Amino acid sequence: MKTVPTFDCKGNAMETIRFEVPVRCKIPFSEEVRVYQDFGMLMLPDTYSENGVATRLVISCHGAGGSVDTDDAQVEHQILTAYLLANGYAVMDVNGLPLAFSREFGVDIRNNIGSPICTDCYVEAYRYCMEHFNLKPEVFVHGGSMGGISSTNLVLSERIPVIAQSALCPVLDTYNHIFLHPWSGGLPKTALGILYSLDRDENGEWIYDEARIGDRNPIASQKKHPCPVFFCHCANDPTVDHHVTIDYIQRAKAQGVEAELLLLPEGGHEPQLYGDPIAQPQGIDVFHGEKQEITIANEAVFRWIAGHDQ
Repeated sequence: MKTVPTFDCKGNAMETIRFEVPVRCKIPFSEEVRVYQDFGMLMLPDTYSENGVATRLVISCHGAGGSVDTDDAQVEHQILTAYLLANGYAVMDVNGLPLAFSREFGVDIRNNIGSPICTDCYVEAYRYCMEHFNLKPEVFVHGGSMGGISSTNLVLSERIPVIAQSALCPVLDTYNHIFLHPWSGGLPKTALGILYSLDRDENGEWIYDEARIGDRNPIASQKKHPCPVFFCHCANDPTVDHHVTIDYIQRAKAQGVEAELLLLPEGGHEPQLYGDPIAQPQGIDVFHGEKQEITIANEAVFRWIAGHDQ
């Protein structure tokens, strides 16, 4: 499926583009590889032009509270997305787990957990967007919650040119965050077991094996973070342990990486909801005639992106 956008008389895009990309997926507990289709979406700002100056793209990786399908996507409804679009950025996301694959092997569609399949989906979606739209090749990568590990593993793969990364309350540890303290009644732990072909014990419980996860566990990775990175977390997050985020940023700094952490005192697992709206945000805060309430976290992400968009 390929949806071609309509344009107004000035060449401005008027709708969200929904597309599919073919992705080679390793079949669990085997060496077989098959191709499945994954859903993606691209939102273009009003300033987009097919023939003018290329538009900067932000890849915004969704959390496990949503997905990307044929009709809707979690990031379409986020204030940060509207804020970015209002300021001339395009925003793209992909599900990171093909629907047919998830149904065939019993992996919840909302839990791509930053696996190799997830990274492949994002790379294919990036290539699709670059081939079909007037976008600058260097991109920003953002993520929220589970989108923290999908975005970080995408960045660490170095398969696409990334200017800088940002994330809110990011999942960064397959062992601590996903295996030991899974959300949604254990769905991401099941996804981990299937996507990485983990063994089970005599009681049928998954056995964690770091060797099988390989370099897909950001906090345990030996790779130097390849771009500037900004994370925002809440100290009272009940879902994702913020201490892992602190450790990751400290390690990145020790590696000589430009790395910043905004640790909010409250906000739980929703840092973008913490605090009152900022009276005078740096960017344009009106999108399609509607004023957006820009909070501390969203303003910090926007400033990080805008400050590195040279």
